[in-house]
Amino acid sequence: MNTADPPGDLTPIRTTGPLLRITPLVDLAGLRIEGELDRATLPALPLALASMSGRGSFSVDLSGLVFCDVGGLRTLVIAAVGLRGGHILTMRSPSPQVRRLLKLTGWHETAGLRLQAQSLTLPGSPGPTHPGRAHDPPAR
Repeated sequence: MNTADPPGDLTPIRTTGPLLRITPLVDLAGLRIEGELDRATLPALPLALASMSGRGSFSVDLSGLVFCDVGGLRTLVIAAVGLRGGHILTMRSPSPQVRRLLKLTGWHETAGLRLQAQSLTLPGSPGPTHPGRAHDPPAR
């Protein structure tokens, strides 16, 4: 095994287009999701989440996620609900849009799901590859 390879059997997963990149975290059990998570890119997410099954609690770093529709969020919440034995799916660095969707749907109270504002991006490492939105539109 090359030292640059991710630990275990986790390998980077990418959709056929450049809009989404899902890679394993190297410092703890979990995934980093970058780009846009929507209807077109969603099929890659369940495959990546399945690679985490049986590993107990894990994190999903969303600091590089530029957009997430409700289908992508639902897939993450379903993964949290599927964890057993007190294990937790921690969403790290969810954007204001993701936090707002979680609150509007009531999914922020899902058992097995935890939100954490801390980013896993290390000092000196590149940030998100796509510029994010400046802010969410005001609530009506």
